[in-house]
Amino acid sequence: MATSTKTDPKAQWCGTVVEFFVDKRLTLGVCLEDKGERFLILTEGDREINLPESRFLHVAPHALNVQKGRDQLIQSLRDIAKRREELRSRIDLAEVWELVWAEPEAYDCAFLAGLVFGEEVTPDHTAAMYRACWDDTIHFARKADTFVPNPPETVEQLLHQKFRKAERERELTAAAAFVKAIWEGYAPTPAELTAQGTWIELLKEYALHNTEAPRYRLARDLLNRAEVAAADAPFRLLVRLGVWDEDENLLLLRLGVPTSFSPEVLQEAAHAACEATEREVRKVDQRRDLTALHTMSIDSELTQDIDDAVSCELADGLIFLGVHIADPASVIRPDMLLDREACDRATSLYFPEGKIPMLPPLLSEGALSLVAGEVRPAMSLLVTLTPEGEIVDYQITPSLIRVAERLTYQDADARIGHEPRLTQGFEIAQRLRQSRFDNGAIALPIPQVDLFVDRDRQIIVRLTDREAPSQILVSEFMILANSLVGQFCAQRQIPLVYRGQAAPRETFPTSLTYDPVLHYRQQRAMSPARIGLQPTRHSSLGVDIYTTFTSPLRRYVDLLSHRQLHAYLEHGEPLYDEERVKTILAEVEAALSRAGTVDHDRRRYWLLRYLGQRQGAVFAGIVLDRFPRNYLVLLPEVMQETDIPVGGKELAPGDPVQVRIETVQPRTGTLKVTPVA
Repeated sequence: MATSTKTDPKAQWCGTVVEFFVDKRLTLGVCLEDKGERFLILTEGDREINLPESRFLHVAPHALNVQKGRDQLIQSLRDIAKRREELRSRIDLAEVWELVWAEPEAYDCAFLAGLVFGEEVTPDHTAAMYRACWDDTIHFARKADTFVPNPPETVEQLLHQKFRKAERERELTAAAAFVKAIWEGYAPTPAELTAQGTWIELLKEYALHNTEAPRYRLARDLLNRAEVAAADAPFRLLVRLGVWDEDENLLLLRLGVPTSFSPEVLQEAAHAACEATEREVRKVDQRRDLTALHTMSIDSELTQDIDDAVSCELADGLIFLGVHIADPASVIRPDMLLDREACDRATSLYFPEGKIPMLPPLLSEGALSLVAGEVRPAMSLLVTLTPEGEIVDYQITPSLIRVAERLTYQDADARIGHEPRLTQGFEIAQRLRQSRFDNGAIALPIPQVDLFVDRDRQIIVRLTDREAPSQILVSEFMILANSLVGQFCAQRQIPLVYRGQAAPRETFPTSLTYDPVLHYRQQRAMSPARIGLQPTRHSSLGVDIYTTFTSPLRRYVDLLSHRQLHAYLEHGEPLYDEERVKTILAEVEAALSRAGTVDHDRRRYWLLRYLGQRQGAVFAGIVLDRFPRNYLVLLPEVMQETDIPVGGKELAPGDPVQVRIETVQPRTGTLKVTPVA
């Protein structure tokens, strides 16, 4: 029990005025009845509660006559409370502390009250001092029923903390008022945005990480004070502030994917660009001059980072096929910041609204890109084949090339069958493809969904037929190149990153025409692809060894392949041993996983945004599978899978259905459709 004037432990408790905490609030009450272990207390708030003596903070015995009416008792308690608060307001604890700090012992409240009031100390004086000391966080520390003065250095530290806390409270109050105004439609000035920068960063943290945000509680406090309760409030506030776009890529930010290059990396890129265009193209003694070959690049019309080109010549009854790949390894060395940045990114990211390149555009779209009409350093795979597609010989060589023509896939399709080089190339590609099928390759002619967002934020959805002649030509030549480079390195024990895939759990009949149900089932039966340092069979491609070599401007493992080949061809041994390649792969794999997650999320976001614009529209669908509670349905127009509930007419895989777009929430990835009778 705290400060008490009781001397007789067996004194009558009835009428005793006590103070205690209820719901963290100091409360006054009068004891109505002694129940042994507990006391029946009437509070100043007109409540009756049972409390043990240990809960009492201050006791003034026999202060009230409990025989009076309840209303009079309550009024008396309130009068006492008012009187004690008035006395409390007259206490300056800093002055009291000045009187006693030099003798740091435990002081009871009666003594301290005497220092302030000087007159005869009553229970009200003592209670007022107790309240003052209890509320104090600076000058005194509680010790049982007494208080000990803090040393001066502690007081100074606590005063500073109190000042900072009050300052933060003022800042939080002002920030909450700002947030509330923004929520209600206020347009801030640039100066206000700058002034609120700390709180804007707090909102960004919360919008990205929710309860995992480092300052989650502070963010919640801010929004609560601003009376903003919507679940997506942080995101919407940041859009209204102009900090984020309505279509902001939140996962990109959440995962910390780099989106720009530092000045130091850009400076290195500028030096590398000069080296590529001025020095490398003059190394005719170290590179094979293939500029006389009629070399063609075949890409999307939007592609700027062109890292592959092909040539196809017929002579002496044989076909001379060239796969020419951009050569960043010749100017990007392992000790450069540029290389560290590329390794951290691991791959270029291509979103419907734009891309995040692995290498600065000065290189990937400029000095190293196989731009038509420009001499470029390259790594060339030169393959000699019979007209039947059998490989007679091949070699890998650093080279100089000049792309004669830049073609789109549509350009190439229009010329295959009419232009000899492309026609011959397509025929060889078909034979190479058949050879892979004969070796167990699995056909998955699933249309590719291409999503584009133009400058006006119009979303364009286009399906690409991967069975088009130009698609087959390019893919077969790249598969051949990657397979032969893999063989070359495996035979010479050059440490490399290989890609493999175990046999599928089940194989279905081959069909080169897209069959939604057949190819859905085949996809489900496929084993996951794996990357590692041991060459293994790639079952779906039908090749015994496979690496990735053909995209060094956009994939770091391909750049690594080039670096190993360069060193071997020049010095007879690879640059990295197996342990170093294993370390690099471990670093790259994490970034590749991150990139794959962001890419999938972003493509789904824009596809759902597109479907959201057509909410209420009816789409044709095809049932792919039946589960206990739902059917899996493909919408072929956008190659999107969705669910409809089981019920009504029984459906089977392959059955056509009509569905209406009901609910689309791109941010949460939600798509709900209903069947149309």
